[in-house]
Amino acid sequence: MTNLPGLRSYSSPDMHEGSSMGFTADILADVRRQITPDDAALKEARQRRDATLAAAGGFEGVLETFSSGSIAHGTANCPIHLRDKGLDADCGVRLDRRFHRTLGPDSDQEEGPGGVVERLRVHVRSRLKADYPDVAITITKRALLVRFHSPLPTGEDPSADLVAGLERKDAPGLWIPNTERERWDPSHPQRHTEMLTADPKEVRVTRARAIRLAKAENKRTATGPLCSFNIEAFGLMFVEGAMAEPEALLALWSQGAKDLRRRLTPDPAKVSGAIKVADRDRAVHRLEVAAGALKDALEHDDDEPYVRKALAPLWPDYVATAGGDSKARIAATVRAGESLSFGRTGLSGSPAASTGVALTKRPRSYGDAAG
Repeated sequence: MTNLPGLRSYSSPDMHEGSSMGFTADILADVRRQITPDDAALKEARQRRDATLAAAGGFEGVLETFSSGSIAHGTANCPIHLRDKGLDADCGVRLDRRFHRTLGPDSDQEEGPGGVVERLRVHVRSRLKADYPDVAITITKRALLVRFHSPLPTGEDPSADLVAGLERKDAPGLWIPNTERERWDPSHPQRHTEMLTADPKEVRVTRARAIRLAKAENKRTATGPLCSFNIEAFGLMFVEGAMAEPEALLALWSQGAKDLRRRLTPDPAKVSGAIKVADRDRAVHRLEVAAGALKDALEHDDDEPYVRKALAPLWPDYVATAGGDSKARIAATVRAGESLSFGRTGLSGSPAASTGVALTKRPRSYGDAAG
């Protein structure tokens, strides 16, 4: 196991009473509570993904369908105050290159993805319209974006991203469309899902939790310095067995910064090229700042005000520094039409039961199993 400076044993006798962990772990768990997808929306996202795959499975020359992305990996976030943005479920089909003989770099004609992606779009939409009359499907750079236009009572309207992957001839993985450049690029989304959902369960769960927290920090600015896949790759590279959640997150950030400083992150499946970063210096700096703040919190783990002050810049919407509720919980309360009140602990509000927004729910085992 990686030994990281500043990390104390979580059985230390000077931890606050009533918990086997320090305040840092408690606050990280509370951040996760606030960014955890709603159960009903998560179930609906999976159902819509499965409906999309069922429709796509009947397309010409499909060998198999698959689930991928953050929901399948157990690393999806959907903050309580941003629920109207909704979840996005990734999935795909693997096309038989023997049926689609003119497609891709392995064929003599090397036909680009534009035509087959458009045919798949028409096919899937025609089959989804019976259950989702207002469904709309648009072609993006890599996939088909399926918008169902059928919001839940909470206002959430989960979508799906469907990739038309082409079987490769003599190599693992798939050829993935790049519709902007009318070419195919290698990738292996199925292998990524296998790696992120593999046993042992303890490592898988801790890794997923660390990734979700790191993704939330990455999104605290309008343009995150890293793509979500880069963060997941760091989780695979640096989260090891027997790590506690704060230690796993610290490893992801600190070791990730060191690795990214010397090279672009390689594809965990060793199929595609290195993961692109728009501004590597900025990304390394953000990782180092995050690691430093978490290390500082852990070094003062029995001082709750200090820990909150150290962590608040990383998740400004989710960590309350002066008591009361976080900005995210207050915003969710206002959106739900509830009244706010001031008490001895600060500004707070009560959740609206009719909206289904759970503002103070206990942490659940999201990410324990594949999605």
